[in-house]
Amino acid sequence: MFIYDVVSESVRNPQELAAQLSRRSAEGWEVVQIVSDGDSWIHAFVRRAGTAPQPKATVAGTGSPLSPAPSSTSGNTSAVSANTPANWYPDPSKRYELRYWNGSAWTEHVATGGVQSTDQPK
Repeated sequence: MFIYDVVSESVRNPQELAAQLSRRSAEGWEVVQIVSDGDSWIHAFVRRAGTAPQPKATVAGTGSPLSPAPSSTSGNTSAVSANTPANWYPDPSKRYELRYWNGSAWTEHVATGGVQSTDQPK
């Protein structure tokens, strides 16, 4: 199993992107794909062997854990604690490999095999 992450940098600063990717490479990360948003940003999808930590969400105000990772996709995000960090996590709908959790809700940003696309959460 792989852990995936994304490294983003302004198109005006490709040297910094190269430096970040060199640091990640030394930590065992490999580049899967590099894409541009066509305007201002370059995004490098990277991966390394390992198991992604599952976000620990709690029912707001109770401290009781939610199980499994955050799964609130209906727009009612009050049941998911804000202490779950924004990051890429396994897609709770299982339609894609990863879906981006922005810290308060699942977003439309998804990725499979390092290829990013959009799909509204259901």
